[in-house]
Amino acid sequence: MKKFIVGLFILTLFLTACTPPTPAVDQPQPSLVIEQPTQGTNAMTPAQIAALTHLSETLNLPADQINLISTEAVTWPDGCLGVQKMGVMCTQALVDGFKIVFEADGKEYELHTNQTGSSVILADGSGVDNVVESILITQLSENLGLNPSDISVVSSEPVEFNDACLGVAMQGVMCAEVMTPGRIVVLEANGTQYEYHVSDDGTRVQPATLALTWSRDGGIAGFCDSLTVFLSGEIYGSQCKSQPEGNMGTFANLLSATEEDQFNGWIAKYGSVILDESDPKGVADGISNVVTLYGVGKGKPGKPVENDIFSWAQDLFQKLYN
Repeated sequence: MKKFIVGLFILTLFLTACTPPTPAVDQPQPSLVIEQPTQGTNAMTPAQIAALTHLSETLNLPADQINLISTEAVTWPDGCLGVQKMGVMCTQALVDGFKIVFEADGKEYELHTNQTGSSVILADGSGVDNVVESILITQLSENLGLNPSDISVVSSEPVEFNDACLGVAMQGVMCAEVMTPGRIVVLEANGTQYEYHVSDDGTRVQPATLALTWSRDGGIAGFCDSLTVFLSGEIYGSQCKSQPEGNMGTFANLLSATEEDQFNGWIAKYGSVILDESDPKGVADGISNVVTLYGVGKGKPGKPVENDIFSWAQDLFQKLYN
């Protein structure tokens, strides 16, 4: 009996050892997640951040409205990062860096950097003219309270201006008589065209569509005041006694909606007229008080409207200097 039990025990152990293990229940395995880079600067390299900042400042556009398209490691052939410009000397040394492409408002911009981003250059041929146009569109939209999407580029043509003022004379401003290469850019918004003159390197922007000029000179107080108003919303005033360098302003900052509508109504209704409220010649300490309105209509303002235009110009001048 004992031999039977021992044999049964041994047989049981043998069968247990030879039985394959029960397969384990499959457990869900963690999936491999590849994190895509985000537009936030936390996910960008120093060179990308530097390029984004440079383009944002150049376009006067918030960084979150600019999208990173690509980044390519490049060894530039010189210290100018492969961007040659007239009058700029470049060190002849290889520079490791990046070619970084961004997109903003449907346009692509190529920027060249060194490895650290301490040097950033907007590449020629990557929309330099587009940069200038974008700056002008932003400026015009802010001046007139428009949406940038409501403004289009009509033309952008190279030209050589005959003075340092880019061919736009303003009262109280002296211009060096030197040939200055640049561009004439025409924008359009709501059926109205606005002309800008820009230096070739984009460092000087001059509105060119005059809307109104006003000057007041003489009198016991010794006035020497002038005002230049551009249709695109820029305002320049000079006051030779206290602030001879002049003041700049815009419609958006100085005019109420009612005042701007009133002015636009005059421009649309009346033609180009000179209004003169000066004292008669020969009057001691007489005052010269003249307004030129560069309207696009065909009408001529009557005396009440003339008075309103003079009051508008003088009030605007006071706002500019308050």
